[in-house]
Amino acid sequence: MITPEEREILIRAMENNKQPIVDAGSLPIHRQLKVKRVYDNFTQTELAEKIGMGVSTLSEIENGHRRIPYKYREKVENYLYREMYFDKVFVGPVEQ
Repeated sequence: MITPEEREILIRAMENNKQPIVDAGSLPIHRQLKVKRVYDNFTQTELAEKIGMGVSTLSEIENGHRRIPYKYREKVENYLYREMYFDKVFVGPVEQ
């Protein structure tokens, strides 16, 4: 679970163009999902709706109790690696 203090540290680091303390890419995918969801300021309900899955499914995935179902894998990967959001608003694709 990400504490409010950890979230603030991450946000400040990103705002100051500094490298975050934790490299989210090195985390397991279920932790990456939670970190990005919190960073993008989505609730589990909002993100589950955006991806098209149930809230309980998302919760189980984020807590490492369930793998990402195949039918949601592409949407989750798009959210994680190809889409940028600011204050819950889609900003555009991630530039590679």
